Amino acid sequence: MSEFFKRLNKADIRNVLSVIIVLGCFTLLGVMQLKPMPVENKDIVLTAIGFVFGGALAGVVGYYFGGNKTDKNTTNE
Repeated sequence: MSEFFKRLNKADIRNVLSVIIVLGCFTLLGVMQLKPMPVENKDIVLTAIGFVFGGALAGVVGYYFGGNKTDKNTTNE
């Protein structure tokens, strides 16, 4: 098992964390659809979920599909 961790580089860890974040966000969205939310905590829960989607998921999407990435096949003329 330690041999497996020795072969991991930063890109592998970054990719695994991204997949975990995206799957976690969609799991959270699914749980919200299935489980009733207490009326007393509705605003707090929605604010917390907004931070999760606005921060974590937007960070992953921004990293992989960000506008500042340059295509290796294009030339800067």
